Amino acid sequence: MSKFFEFIKKYDIYIILTLVLLLYFPVFFYDFVYDDVSYIINNQYINGRVSLSFFDFFIPNFIMNAIYTPFTFIISCLTLKLFGDNSFAFHFVNIFFYILSLIALYFLLKKIINNDAISFFATVLYILHPCHIECVAWISAMGYNISALFFFLSFYYFIIAFDENKKLNYFYSVIFYILAILSQPIAVTLPAILFLWVCCFRKEKLKEAIIPMFSYIPFLFIYLYLYHQTVLKTDRFVFIKYTILEKFSILGFDIFNSFIPINLCPIQPIPNIFFIIPLIIFILFCIYFRKRTKYLFFLGFIIISLLPYSNIFFSMYVPLADRYLLFTSISSSILISYLSFYVLEKFKDRILLKYISYIFFVFIYLFSFLFYLPIWKNDRILFNYAYSINPNNVTCAKSHGDFLLEDKEYDKALILSDKMIKIYPSYVEFYDIKIRALMGKNDKISAKKLSYELLKLSNNNWRYCLYLFDIYIFLYDYENASIALNRAEYLANIDDIYKNDILELFLDRKMVLSFINAESNEFFEAFKIFSNNFQLLQDNGDFVKILEKTDYTSREEICLNYLKKYNKYSKSIIRFLSCLYMQEMYKDNASKIMKSLLNDMNKAQEFINKGENDSAEKVYLNIISKNKYMYQAYYNLGILYLQTDRKEKAKEIFDKILKINPNDEKVKDILNYIK
Repeated sequence: MSKFFEFIKKYDIYIILTLVLLLYFPVFFYDFVYDDVSYIINNQYINGRVSLSFFDFFIPNFIMNAIYTPFTFIISCLTLKLFGDNSFAFHFVNIFFYILSLIALYFLLKKIINNDAISFFATVLYILHPCHIECVAWISAMGYNISALFFFLSFYYFIIAFDENKKLNYFYSVIFYILAILSQPIAVTLPAILFLWVCCFRKEKLKEAIIPMFSYIPFLFIYLYLYHQTVLKTDRFVFIKYTILEKFSILGFDIFNSFIPINLCPIQPIPNIFFIIPLIIFILFCIYFRKRTKYLFFLGFIIISLLPYSNIFFSMYVPLADRYLLFTSISSSILISYLSFYVLEKFKDRILLKYISYIFFVFIYLFSFLFYLPIWKNDRILFNYAYSINPNNVTCAKSHGDFLLEDKEYDKALILSDKMIKIYPSYVEFYDIKIRALMGKNDKISAKKLSYELLKLSNNNWRYCLYLFDIYIFLYDYENASIALNRAEYLANIDDIYKNDILELFLDRKMVLSFINAESNEFFEAFKIFSNNFQLLQDNGDFVKILEKTDYTSREEICLNYLKKYNKYSKSIIRFLSCLYMQEMYKDNASKIMKSLLNDMNKAQEFINKGENDSAEKVYLNIISKNKYMYQAYYNLGILYLQTDRKEKAKEIFDKILKINPNDEKVKDILNYIK
């Protein structure tokens, strides 16, 4: 056994690094999930579309979120600027910070408990804890790993400064604390944890610790003020009231998952009263170990870490999240390791018993880890899993409905939308799912009738009116589409938000409408304004040169170049290509041609519904011959080939789509499936 521990002590960092890479290697190839795209990639303050100075990052509410995390957004901004919207790069940066935080934690634990073996095994168990998957696999949660790194470094330098009386290390500790809270609010608890550490391990020097500990407080209050200002200016957090039993059941739920993490889910239901039992057991443990300082410290560490997220003092719309357990899992890993070494000493002569406690937890953690990790691979897997856990959650149901529509499961989509409309009658997105399902079933009359009902709900909301525009275009009701667009623009102007950050939403639709109505002047005016906005992407205004070109080929070349360069706007640029193609080739007849193509799309769907796949294929090929940028025609034809087991032809079609848009992740997934 001594040789085993010597080997671990010699290669401890390498073992930790290898274990992390083995466990999290698949994450490097995971997609952006959940709100990664809206939160980071399409965030105008991060992607450079709105120019910011370094100090602008620290102004409350400069982003679309209510969480004040300026340092995390600086890291995201640098990553996006250096590597573009590459999910591999973001996952690499996130895992890099996670590894650094683990190394810092390992050395911190060695300082706190002065036992290399327990520190190592606790770190291993901490790595295996599946609650970290949300922090590592979800790029939007990167701030938790960044904050953890600086939190551990701040704690480590405080201990060195206190024990060795090196005042400069207090300065380092405070700097790291500032970086920790600017990365994620989870670090705000550090002053309380430092006070607990002094009380448990250096009680005789408590008076000496008061002044150093107070040096953190001003920065804490400044941060809380800035955080509060950010929350006040947004409506992200909806505060709700819980009963006392519900609040304590939430606390018990978190404690249970800290030790036995088998209830993990990205969007969790409210736990039931059963979880008060783990809370009671935990309180009894605290009472029993009140005189054992090491145990008491880590039990107190759990309580302090959970308080900001416990809903005991306040309640938020999202009361539970696996990432909130990042710090509590430190204590659970330490306490389990202590228990295991106690059993190891107690049952020296019983080989089976002396390993059973640690192996039992390793097995539970590893099993839960391997089950939970693949769930974060992409949105489809993530939200379908979340929907199975909590089918009445709005976000889960909306995403599940979208996937049903993608799979042409129209009857199931109708059942889901009807159920959710009854529960949330004002939630417009479920009307959209129902309308698209009705269109998929070729029930245009019912779809149109429902869209008029939707208009009543969305009359005073500019986003809903834009949403209606898309529906009316889908229904070929161009008159009402125009009314909806004008209404949306009017409401946006009233709200004083008709600015650069949403201007493209309107311009894109104006171009579609003017193109359909063959209004060349209006089309080019909207196109010009939109292309000027590309200067915000630092393209030096080259895109606007398309208006200087008189021939179709030159315009096409410019559009294709920018399609490859700015794939985030691929849908808009593909629309431009389509519009330019139709305007150039057919000019005044553009409206007639476009309507003809849309009618052909509808005709092809009718053939598919009747099972006349050959006829549908001919129609799609005819559409493509008239407009080579008709994305939906390509896509539908590719799916038709797949459904009729003509994989080679399907591959050929999807390869053509990738030539139009090389960054179409959905098509890439389909091609991987075909292979």
